[in-house]
Amino acid sequence: MKKYFLIGLFIIFAALTNTAKAQIFLGEAFVGLNICQVDGDQVMGYFKEGINAGVGVIAPVWKKNKFSLELSLEVLYNQKGAKQGRKYFDHKIDPVTGIEITGEYDLSLSYGEVPFMVYFTDKNVVSAGVGVSYARLMGLKEYEHGVRTSVTATSGEFDQNEFNILADVKIRVYKRWKAGFRYSYSLNPIRTREYHDITGASLGTFKQYNNLFTFRVTYVFNEKEENLQREEYYYTGDNPKFHNKKVERELKKQKRKQEREAKKNNK
Repeated sequence: MKKYFLIGLFIIFAALTNTAKAQIFLGEAFVGLNICQVDGDQVMGYFKEGINAGVGVIAPVWKKNKFSLELSLEVLYNQKGAKQGRKYFDHKIDPVTGIEITGEYDLSLSYGEVPFMVYFTDKNVVSAGVGVSYARLMGLKEYEHGVRTSVTATSGEFDQNEFNILADVKIRVYKRWKAGFRYSYSLNPIRTREYHDITGASLGTFKQYNNLFTFRVTYVFNEKEENLQREEYYYTGDNPKFHNKKVERELKKQKRKQEREAKKNNK
């Protein structure tokens, strides 16, 4: 899987180098933080953190007035999982395993993931999108009561293939830089597990799903200069040109300064 993941990264990077010539596609690179939990694992709360990083290609497919539609294909490294701190301090020992029962739990899942997104953009500023992704489990570490389990990415307990549904919002914050927020949820169970209490009695069998929020920063390559500012920053007339935002700010500062000086002179 790692070989194919690296091949995918190479293809995306090759596309990025060609976009400067073609101007049909836009390239993007992003890095972010995942806040995760696993539904169905008897652990509550988004306490697990992970990395979300990769590259992508954007294809503008439609534009009318202030609105546009883009398709996006990404290749990313995505860390998911669940975490819980110590809950029990009475130093009880599990009679079956001989391990102290602390309630601690830590699951780290590493995926190579390929999301496909559809974005609707307003005024080249705010984009909202939905999509799906395919992810392949690349690595796994699981700790129960502070002790690592024998479960691995290939031992069979976890499904190595994962499909997700995604929702995403991103906002242009400065020129080619965007800040975004993404939600992701597994469409298929990543594991089915039966839980027992300390006496060995079954608590039930539960299907488990990845559930996470992602905060990302994105940089868009070779985006046309006219797309970097909103329409209200254009001059109109016989000779249209960009309205320099820096000049606009300076004019406002001078106007406020003149108003303050006028008030002082009138006193």
